[in-house]
Amino acid sequence: MSPDAFPVAEENPFRGSTSVQLEGFGDTTQVGTGPPRPPIHVRRRINEQLMEQVQRYLDHSGDSSTRGRVLALVGEFGLGKSHLAAQVTDVLRQSTPTPALWVIGQPSVDMRSVFQHRVMSPRDDLEAMADFMQAITDYYADVTAELLEQDETGRLGGARDEFLSGLRDRRLDPHKIARAFDLDEELIHSHLRRHLRGVTDHRAFATALALLPNQTYQTDIFRWLSGEAPSAPLQQRGVTQPIQGIQGVFEAFAVFSLVYGQSDRPYALVLDEVDKIAEWTAQDRALFLNAFEMLVNRYVNQGGLLVFCVRPDLWSSLPASLHERVLPLWLDSWERPATEDLIKQHLLGSGRVPQDTSCAPFTDPAVAQVVTLSDGVPRQILRICEGAWDHAALGGSPKIDIEAVHEAIRTTHEKRPMSEAARRLERVLAGDQWWHNAPPRDLGDLPGPPGSGEPRWIEVTRTAWIVVLPVRSLLTRSGLGHIAGFLGHARDIAAASIEMLVVVNGHACRHMRRQVADATGTMPLVLDDPRFDLALRSGVQSLAERLRASQDNTVLEKLSHRLDVLQGQQQTLLERVDSIDHSLDNPRLVPPAPTADSLDERLPEPVRALFREAQEALDRLLEEGEGPRLSLVPVARTAAGRPPRPRRLLVDDSALRGMGAVVLARRLLGAFREAVVGWWEAGVSAGGTEPAGRDQGELFAICRGFEISLESLPRLDRGGADPLSGTPAPATDPGERAQDRLVHLADRVLRELGDAFSGGSAPRL
Repeated sequence: MSPDAFPVAEENPFRGSTSVQLEGFGDTTQVGTGPPRPPIHVRRRINEQLMEQVQRYLDHSGDSSTRGRVLALVGEFGLGKSHLAAQVTDVLRQSTPTPALWVIGQPSVDMRSVFQHRVMSPRDDLEAMADFMQAITDYYADVTAELLEQDETGRLGGARDEFLSGLRDRRLDPHKIARAFDLDEELIHSHLRRHLRGVTDHRAFATALALLPNQTYQTDIFRWLSGEAPSAPLQQRGVTQPIQGIQGVFEAFAVFSLVYGQSDRPYALVLDEVDKIAEWTAQDRALFLNAFEMLVNRYVNQGGLLVFCVRPDLWSSLPASLHERVLPLWLDSWERPATEDLIKQHLLGSGRVPQDTSCAPFTDPAVAQVVTLSDGVPRQILRICEGAWDHAALGGSPKIDIEAVHEAIRTTHEKRPMSEAARRLERVLAGDQWWHNAPPRDLGDLPGPPGSGEPRWIEVTRTAWIVVLPVRSLLTRSGLGHIAGFLGHARDIAAASIEMLVVVNGHACRHMRRQVADATGTMPLVLDDPRFDLALRSGVQSLAERLRASQDNTVLEKLSHRLDVLQGQQQTLLERVDSIDHSLDNPRLVPPAPTADSLDERLPEPVRALFREAQEALDRLLEEGEGPRLSLVPVARTAAGRPPRPRRLLVDDSALRGMGAVVLARRLLGAFREAVVGWWEAGVSAGGTEPAGRDQGELFAICRGFEISLESLPRLDRGGADPLSGTPAPATDPGERAQDRLVHLADRVLRELGDAFSGGSAPRL
């Protein structure tokens, strides 16, 4: 069947199904003319766990003291705790035999009113009254048997054992046996008080239960056990006050548990919305928890079943002794399969779709949006579906799409205009002196996101601001993009630190809140949250502290960097001062540069001649120069008798380069001579004249350095522009002879010194 065929305009199948309220009475009277709506139960693991525990309690066949159990349905608001509790009450009321059942929709400080008007009492049902009377009779039989067993007068005779077994097997009437053997009524009262001492020290319960078998007092006692004031006959016998207050009502349930547990009968108490006590005063809350803990212990020890609903926050704050005796059943958020099942069952229950269809008329993207935006809370799921159905029907659409889901959320949650949201923000912030409406400089014309309210700016310091931005329901990714874009533009424009706090005037699911937190660095607040005022004050205070801490860290970083620079400068200055002080205390005389003659005398003997020959060749070349000798003799007189003319001597570039190369070669030779002398003198032992193990590698490096330096100079022969490389030609002129000596000088020095002083040949260059 096509989704277009579904009559969306008909009656909404989701209306009236978003909440469950527990009733103390199992009233099944049909109200209205239509057929009753069948209960809808989505099968989930938590349902199976709960029903398994309840069924194990009902099927228990062992000792009654091991039957008792207390179950806590723990979950957030709207997850279906009341729905599960209602399932438990239905199962208990439909079981055979029907156990005694008390249901409390929510606790109250005025527990007497709840006990009297909203809880099923024995007198409200003839079968319940008969069952209670039978439980009292069975209890009396046990008490009578115990008293007769302790009798040592011998008046029972040989039938003693038969009487005792008949009482314990419930075959004999305990009242007739008591009258026949003249048992004192006060003994029975005393016995009841001893048994009830572990439950309550209230003598009225012992008196009432002792008088209950007497038909004269039955009506008055059942009225008193139902919360009414005691009658005059009861007041004369010590029952003077009605059952009232939290302590009195829970004591009554504890007494009932003793009666039913002693008679080996199942009984149960279902208590919903225990979270209401969080709104009470500390004194009332402590009184409730003490009485409730006592009741839990009685139900566990006397074979009862107690089921209560509580939210996680309150469950965590309950005493550890309760945690030890209570089995918690945790409710979690619904995933898509459970959500689809819930929608299908409502559609099927209204007779709109056949069994083999999907969630039509809801489109698949619409169902996905319901799952995400509802946070998996079934109450939210049903509210969204109800609103989306109405929106589609109003628009005449044959199907329910994403837009219908979004509109349903806006209609449900956006209950106040943005102007009212602004007044709420102003009221809260102004009370803490945080109100500041003027934006920072350069941000006065910055437009807010589409559909948002006016941003509220809070000045923390002159360079730090908080912007409180009210927005509508967060439903789409584009809305998140507008928020992030607004914050990014503000931070780019303003020369200040800016933090943002988003206030949602509507609905924001967990997924959207996380995305806003990722974009802004803060978790958004929802205006309809009951704790919004406190959350807003706390959020603004936290952001202000964050901004101040950030600025303090920035200042500290700058100061730390400045101190590091100053410390480095101070260290440099101290080192310079220490150097000056050391120089003043230890003056160093710079010796004059050694002359060539002194260096020749200090050279090793094997290489003195080599250096002398190279030096002489360079000196002659420098004195003679290259080319023809220069002459400044004037030009002779001419025939015309003119005076002599001055001669202009022209020097070409090659001659200049050649003379420069000779000068550089002489300086390079001097550096080579000085390095060899230094190497030679460093290897002589102190006070001796013999070598003391010189480093051949250092000598090789000196000679190689001279050789590669010489290669960078122009040649000294007539081809002086070419580098000194390759095998030179036979020496025919002074330049060529000097060139030849320089080229082979390093190799000769290395070989001579290596052979003479190292015991072997030196490495070749």
